[in-house]
Amino acid sequence: MWYWPPAHRYWDASIRSSDVNEPQINVDHFYHRPIYHVVGLLTDKPQISAISRDLESPGVDVAAVEILCGERGAAILDEHGRYHGLRGRVVRAIQQLGYDGTTLALYDEALRDGDLLLRVPVRPAERRRVVDVLQHHQVHDVGYFGPGTFEQFPILDRD
Repeated sequence: MWYWPPAHRYWDASIRSSDVNEPQINVDHFYHRPIYHVVGLLTDKPQISAISRDLESPGVDVAAVEILCGERGAAILDEHGRYHGLRGRVVRAIQQLGYDGTTLALYDEALRDGDLLLRVPVRPAERRRVVDVLQHHQVHDVGYFGPGTFEQFPILDRD
């Protein structure tokens, strides 16, 4: 059964069982919308170590960060809900009618082209600090999923 609002906040370290302080790779969590997460795409994979280190500064639990990559990551994202049952298909079908469909298509294509999709759980007040860290490391197409909202962040000029 699916409950809303969630019984916990995604940044609450007390609910996690892992004590390894590194991002999780291709963990199959199907999200309707990753509420309280900053998301973005990374092309330069060697940046992961530096990103992980720098995310600790604004208080991010790096072990709660999720990274999707490759075909497996695209299947976990599941743009059309094919791999997550009837609920997944219904959720994604409804999302195709709005801007979520565009976001899913962008992330699915990027994963299939070799980019990584980062999902960083963050307190709402800390989202801009996390975005700054990610953009400093060339993470692009960055956005924040809040309750009922999606906030996009402009591309920073590197000149």
